[in-house]
Amino acid sequence: MHPLMRSALAALLLAFAALGGCASPPPPTVVVQAPPVKTCNSNEDTQVLGDARAEGEVTRVTTTTRCITQ
Repeated sequence: MHPLMRSALAALLLAFAALGGCASPPPPTVVVQAPPVKTCNSNEDTQVLGDARAEGEVTRVTTTTRCITQ
């Protein structure tokens, strides 16, 4: 092999060896978490106030909704 080709080949192999050590590490793995679960409960309370004969009857309906996200 010609000495010029031998030195060129040696320089090329040295460059590959040097660049091989500088490779960046692979990106970290991404952990996908499950979306949160939302649970809702509704409670309805009906109250009748007053006397229908005397002053009129009033009906009050109260709805309470509670949601929990886990």
